Order: sequence, then structure tokens, then C-alpha cells
Amino acid sequence: MHTIKIKALLRYLVLAFALIPAIVAGLFGAMAMSGFANDTVSQYARSAGAAGSEVVNQTIAKYAAGVSYMSIHNYVGLFANSGSATEEIKEEISTLCENMVSAGNDEILNVNILDKSGTILLDYMEVQGNGLPFFGFEDIQSLSPGQTYLSPIYMNEEDYGTNVFFIAKCIEDDLNNTLGYVVEVIDPKKLSELLSNSNYGQGYGYLSVTDGKGAVLNFDGKAISSINEIGNSDMQSVFLLSSPAEGDSADYSSGGYIGSRGSFTSVSSTGWSWVSVYPASMVSSQITTPIIISLGVIAGAAVLCVLLGLFISNKLIGTMTTITSGIREIQGGDRERRLEVKTNTQFRDIADLFNDMLNDVSMSEELHKTISDISDNMLFEWDFQKEIMYVSDNFRERFDIDPSEAQLANGKFLDKIMTEQDAEGYKRDISTLLKNKTGHSAEYQMTTKNGFVVWFALRAICITDRLGEPLRVIGVITDIDSEKKMELQLSERASYDFLSQLYNRSTFERELKSEIERNAHTRVAVLFVDVDDFKFINDRFGHSVGDEVIKYVSSCIKQRVKGSGFAGRFGGDEFVLCVTDPEQIENIESLSLDLIDELYRGYRSDLASVIINVKASIGISLSPEHGEDSKTLIAAADEAMYFVKKNGKANYHIYQPEDSNMEGLQHTL
Repeated sequence: MHTIKIKALLRYLVLAFALIPAIVAGLFGAMAMSGFANDTVSQYARSAGAAGSEVVNQTIAKYAAGVSYMSIHNYVGLFANSGSATEEIKEEISTLCENMVSAGNDEILNVNILDKSGTILLDYMEVQGNGLPFFGFEDIQSLSPGQTYLSPIYMNEEDYGTNVFFIAKCIEDDLNNTLGYVVEVIDPKKLSELLSNSNYGQGYGYLSVTDGKGAVLNFDGKAISSINEIGNSDMQSVFLLSSPAEGDSADYSSGGYIGSRGSFTSVSSTGWSWVSVYPASMVSSQITTPIIISLGVIAGAAVLCVLLGLFISNKLIGTMTTITSGIREIQGGDRERRLEVKTNTQFRDIADLFNDMLNDVSMSEELHKTISDISDNMLFEWDFQKEIMYVSDNFRERFDIDPSEAQLANGKFLDKIMTEQDAEGYKRDISTLLKNKTGHSAEYQMTTKNGFVVWFALRAICITDRLGEPLRVIGVITDIDSEKKMELQLSERASYDFLSQLYNRSTFERELKSEIERNAHTRVAVLFVDVDDFKFINDRFGHSVGDEVIKYVSSCIKQRVKGSGFAGRFGGDEFVLCVTDPEQIENIESLSLDLIDELYRGYRSDLASVIINVKASIGISLSPEHGEDSKTLIAAADEAMYFVKKNGKANYHIYQPEDSNMEGLQHTL
């Protein structure tokens, strides 16, 4: 089974090492060639666009030259300034207009002279008429002196009944003041004809001109179209790209198209730009043949690598099969097979290695068993790979448990012989051990085969494979019952006062602090009890009787806090109670009176042969009213007790810091 897995793994690795580099090389090669093709097409589009745009630029420059010449003519300046002219001036201006119109063939539709307010002074072709505002004056009213303005294309301008644009320039005086404007109205059909002959790249690429306001000349070879009428969002994104700086050009890749874009330099004020468009989908056709050839070479190299790898892997697998077969026979106890492998020079080193390993394993198992037999430690091992449990012989003798029932998936095994509380902690500990793959040490109570509950120490470590998965858990269990019980006894003695069998001072303060933290939102009462005239009892009856009094007071206090709190002796004749029962806290004064009365009833001392009545003063503090920490509450109760001492003794008092000069007490014996 393992041999089959190794064979498959080797072949998969051979295929992976042969095919993955080939695929990666093919992808990177295709991407590199695609990028090269994009760069080539971009350069091609830029060159074609620059060449085609120069023809358009010259045509626009020709229009602009006529307007510029007319704007500096003296007669035109006089006419624009005065609004009237002599017959000689009119005839001269008419000749200028006729020359401009005839020079432009059919594309120059009209020449207008405007005053500063945009009113037509001269409508050469009598389209709009003199005295009316020029239709495009809003575009040129902010035109600066010296600038030549190229307007957007007006789609189906109503006065002209067709698509038009105009070129305008200011008429200036000697001080560069604007006197009016010369405007040349042009039909864009000439530019459309020029652009329709600008196709390149086997007819896939073409040159368009956009006025920057939504109109495009030669969009897809269709003369004039509006951006809004194109109906193609991809093309809209191309023509709506921001224009580069004047005289510059920029490449773009947008909306499925590749190309370049540039500005015109024949006029000084314009939003027009040329756009060289080439479909990105056609770029791949430029590199199809090189890609096919490259992929063919890569595929051939990959096949050759696969065949070579399979040949090498088959040789390795054959050798491994022979070695594996020999090892299995050795594991089965075939001594002759072992000698045969040893005499085979081809596998001598490998055979010696495995024989040494087998000897080491055998010695390790024997050592393992010997250690467990001669020590009190009980050994166990969970093998997660083989799903078996091993326990030492002394383990089986001590515990009535079957290792075959162990749940190796989560390490549950010993929880069956533990107390309920320890079993829950053990399960959490084992889960943590398997999760963190570290060591673990803890103490638990377990039930032995004879039914006794005994303390044991458990130490275990998790062994993982190279991937960090648990292989086995090895542990040792040690009987620590005597030591643990001694430790608990010493701990308990250290917490109690020997004479009264109440908490000593440090233990009481620690328990009170814990109680306050556990019940942060509930009330707690502290009573500080001091035996009145205890020195007199010692001096009159002796210290033995004094010890009896201490035991008697302790007994009375224990009955008062049984099930509802705890108490402690601070030394001498001082006792402190913590009451946690809400009902008793509400009736804390009654509880204090009852305790005072009970102590005063006294007890008969056999040593003194008298009835000893015990008087006591009690100070009371409450949490949270008088403090929220143990030291503050004890100090408050102590101060309240001294208030009683100063005011007659044998009474109780609830701590009241603002009423330190109280007159009288609430109870007097």
C-alpha cells in the first residue's frame, strides 16, 4: 500500500516539475508578447495619427490664415470700430470676403464681421442678416487679443441647415483693444474627406478628430457623429479622454481600444484633438503565429521532461520496491532473508542500517519494560498512528481499566477512573496538550482497583511528526497520596487558629477579599467582636479558663455564621465575622444582640467551678456603604467596636463616621 502511494507521489512530482514550469513559461511568454504587441500597435497608432493629423492641421491653418489676414486689415478695423463704411471700404471688404470664400472652395460657407457686442456688421452670404447677434458669440466673447479660436462643431445649425464650425479672431487697434471680430463659418466635410483616407493597419485603425464638446469627425469612417449618438460606451470612453497639453501626444488603452491622442497647433484657442484608434481585439492577430510556435516548443520540451522523469522515477521505484520487500520479510522474522540482504552488495549499507535500527528498537522495548518493573512509576503510551494503547504491568495491577477502550482521538482514557471534578479538568488538560503539542504535568485523584481514591501525579509529553501532527503521547503516573495528604493537612493548619479553630487573620482577610470580589453587586456585613474585661478573667481564674472562654466565644460565633458566612480570630480576645446571607444582613442588629445575649448567658467552667458570663462589644460595617475592600471594612468595624468600648461596653454599634459623638447606646445589659 505504501509502495503504491510512493510510486504515485513520485510520478505526480515528475509531472508537476515538468508541466508547471512549462505552463508558467508559456503564460509569461504570452503576456510578454502581448505587451510587446500592444507597445508596437501604440507606436504605430501614434505615427499614423501624427501623419494624418498634420494634413488636418494644415487645412485648419489655411482657414485660420484667411481670418488672421482679414483681422489686421485697416478697412476692417475702421468698419468694426465705427459700424459704418464708405463705398470704397465696403467694396474692399467685400473683395476680401470673396477671396476667402473662393479660396476655401465649397467648405467656407460665410464670412462675418462682428462688433464688440457680437452684432453682425457684415453677413457676406446673407445667412443670418446684418444687425442680428452671431449664433456662436457666447464662445468668443471672452477671446483674448491675438488668439485664434476654433469653435466646436454645431450639429445641424438651424441658420445654415447643416453641421458647421467657425474660426474667429479679434479685430484690434494699436493699443491691442478689441474693436470686433472676424468670423469664418466652415463646413467640416473637407476635414471628413481627409480623415476618411487616413485608415491604417489593414483598415482596422483609423484617425478621428473630436472637438472636445461631443462631436467626432470620422467616427468609424462615418463622417460626423455626436458622442451621444454613438451608442457605444467603449468608444465614448476613448473620445472622452482628457486632451494632452498643446503640441503633445499621449498613448491610451481604454474601452477595448489602443491608440494615441494629440492636440492641434494651428490655432491658439481650441478644444480639438486628433484620436488614432485601433481595436485591442485585433492586436492578438499580430502575435498569433509567434505564440503558436512558442507554445509548441514549450509543449515539446515539457513532454521530453515528463518522459525523462518517468524513466528516472521508475528506476527509483524498482529499487525501493526491492528494499521494501526485504524489510517486510525481516519484520516478519525471516532470518534467512536478513542474511540474504546482508550478502547483497547493492543493499549492504541499507541493510546494515535497518538491522541496527531493529536492534535499537528491541533494546528500547526491553529497557522500557525493565524501568517500569523496578520502579513505582506506571507508564502509558498512546500511539495515534497505530491506534493502540500501551500500559506497563504495574499500571494494570493498580487500576481496573482496559486500554483497548481508550478513545485515542482525543486522549480520553484515565478520566474513567477519576473523580467527576478531576475528570473535567483532565479532559481540558489533554485537549490543550494535543493542541499545543507540548508537555503536561498535573495532579488528579483516581480510583484504584481496590476502590480507594488516591492522589496521583501525571506527567506526559506529545510527540509529533514533521508536519506537527500528534504521533503519540508518552506519560508516567506516580503515587503521591501520602505527600499530597500531608500537604493538604499542613495547608489547612496554616489557615486556622489552633485554639479557636477559626480562620487566622491572614486567611480571614484573604477570604473576605475573595467574597467581596465574587459578590461585587451584593451586600456583605463585617462584625468585629472584642471580649470585654478578658484580662480580668485571665488574672482571676487563670489562663486555662481564659482558653475556655476563647473556645466558648468561638463556638457561639460558629453557630451564628454556619452556612451564611465565616469567622476568624485576630488574636487575643478579638474575633471577626463575615455575614453574607441577605436576610441576616437586613437583621444585622438582631443578630448582634442575640450574640451578645448568648455570650452573656455564659457557661459553667469545671476548672473554676463557676458560671462565667462573657460580655462582648461588637462593631459593624457594611459593604458597599462603608467601603468596597476588605481592609476598609475591617478598619470601619474595628472603629465602631472601639466606639462601644468608650461608651459603656457590652453593646453593638454600626459604623457612622459622621456621628462620632453619639450620646448613649442602643442596648445596655
